[in-house]
Amino acid sequence: MPEEGDMALRYIYGTTAQHGTDIVIDLLPTEARAVGRADADELTSILDTALWALTLLRTGKDRRAGHDPEPMTVQPVTVENWHLAISLLESARTTLLAGITAAAIREHRLAGGSVGDLARAMDAPRSTAQARQAKVVTAVVGEWETWATSFPHDSPPFTDTWPYTVDLDAEESRAVGIDASMMADWMDTVLWGLALLRTGYSHRNGLRRAAVGSWEDLINDLVHRLEPRIKGIIDAAVRTHASMPGGTVADLALAMGVPTKTAQSRRDRILKEFPGGWERWAIGALGEATDDDGANPALNVPLPEHRTEVFEIAARDGRVGTACNCGWTSPERTVDRVEAERWGEAHRQEQAVKDTTIVRRPRRSAAAQETEPVVEPAHKTGVYDWKDGLVICRCTCGEWEGTPTSNIVAATHEGLGHVYGVES
Repeated sequence: MPEEGDMALRYIYGTTAQHGTDIVIDLLPTEARAVGRADADELTSILDTALWALTLLRTGKDRRAGHDPEPMTVQPVTVENWHLAISLLESARTTLLAGITAAAIREHRLAGGSVGDLARAMDAPRSTAQARQAKVVTAVVGEWETWATSFPHDSPPFTDTWPYTVDLDAEESRAVGIDASMMADWMDTVLWGLALLRTGYSHRNGLRRAAVGSWEDLINDLVHRLEPRIKGIIDAAVRTHASMPGGTVADLALAMGVPTKTAQSRRDRILKEFPGGWERWAIGALGEATDDDGANPALNVPLPEHRTEVFEIAARDGRVGTACNCGWTSPERTVDRVEAERWGEAHRQEQAVKDTTIVRRPRRSAAAQETEPVVEPAHKTGVYDWKDGLVICRCTCGEWEGTPTSNIVAATHEGLGHVYGVES
């Protein structure tokens, strides 16, 4: 049994390189009493789910298929895999981790931590740190912040160290790589921080009272390190889910635990943007391509083709603007159509530069590329001022516009008819 000052994170490697790695987080006896079995199970399951989702995204295979006592089998990734991964990670992000983060930010301020210190811990601009702190301290203490600072209901006097193990086989270890050990280290900090919040003391390397630096360590691992990576995994899962048969908005809403309208808005925002840095990290697109990438649907999500058009904003004063099918619109208006066209060309060139930063994978044969189905653009209609008090509805596909009318509702319905392919 480890002593109180022993390391709480350890790695158990197989007898050969083919056996993969076990990552073990040891909760010390005093931490175990403060955290409790159920809360520790739930927090360590976040790490297990995140590493499983990374493996799904980077290999296109589910290596944990099967149920006890059946042996594990390797299966292609399904829509149900994404439902489960999104549900678990989104719930953890908005409940447990959000509660611990809010409590840590509040405790940091009460301990005398400045906004500048908070910004450095978050590795964020001072304005961002100040806004986040203000959101926490001006709000009523919520359910999950209360949970983060309250002892568990069942807290018997345990005397043993509790080990929590995440098993990675050889292929999972290769797919996840060093990210596994880093995320385990940060999740270990979260468990340490939960005990810190509930007792006011650090139980490692001797019993020490919580200080400003303790909260900054916890905030750094939560906000700067875990949050963006978990969000990147969720965004990549949502994008891949949308590209698969059966990946409906209704199922996504159920997985996220939000209304359908909210799920639709979040999915639209993800799909219309190029994958950000953390989403590319999640799918492994920052590394080198491998010969097996063709099996991974996450690496095969098409990027949008940018089409811009000049349209009339308000013909009453002759102004025009530019819009792109990706959802971008020019921030300014002009009476010069040539200038508006230059805005559109500048936008296309900027997006082309961004596109080159994304590893275009997988490598497919010319025959496979020729038979690949054409991806239809995302259709979105909007109502615009036309003239003489009339309005007109246009679609971002650039190939449809309605008839002038004075009835905005009618124009909207006409646009929806185009989107859904039905008579309005």
